[in-house]
Amino acid sequence: MPDQQNQPVFREQFVAEPVSVGFPWRLFVFSLVLFLLSVLIYFGLKFGYESYLQKQSDGLDTQLAQLSNQISQQDQQQFVGFYSQLVNLKTVLGSHAFTGNVFPFLEKDTLPQVYYTDAKFSASGDVLSLTGQAASLQVLAEQTAEFEQASELQSATLLATSFNPGGTVNFSLQLVFNPSYLVTPQY
Repeated sequence: MPDQQNQPVFREQFVAEPVSVGFPWRLFVFSLVLFLLSVLIYFGLKFGYESYLQKQSDGLDTQLAQLSNQISQQDQQQFVGFYSQLVNLKTVLGSHAFTGNVFPFLEKDTLPQVYYTDAKFSASGDVLSLTGQAASLQVLAEQTAEFEQASELQSATLLATSFNPGGTVNFSLQLVFNPSYLVTPQY
């Protein structure tokens, strides 16, 4: 019988309150308040703010119409033509190669014993074809090495050589410039 006496003490220790079965009113009220608040915000935006924005848009449309009427159709067409010319000019100048960069490069990187007799520049490939004369084969080799080390060039290719009776060497070179070198004026 000692078990029956310990049972009420045991029950008091582990069972705090009886479980109430019923409707969770607090959760329901909270959810209802949130739902009503969402509906209120939706209708406020739908009927209040949307009409406000529509009035603003209509006001701007009338202002644009008034401004459009102030400027004649001919002036508008002249402006569009001028703007189109500016855009085309920007495009052309943006893709323009500054071939003027070639001359300072040649002045800087040409040896004193070398001179050029002909030069042709192809802008499509950024290629400069040079024909000239060097004091000796050794000078021509030094000149070609100088071009190969230049950071402005992608490549320097010796195309042809011929020897003159006086000891000078005629040559033909092809220089391919880095496209970034010809984008903006360097000097």
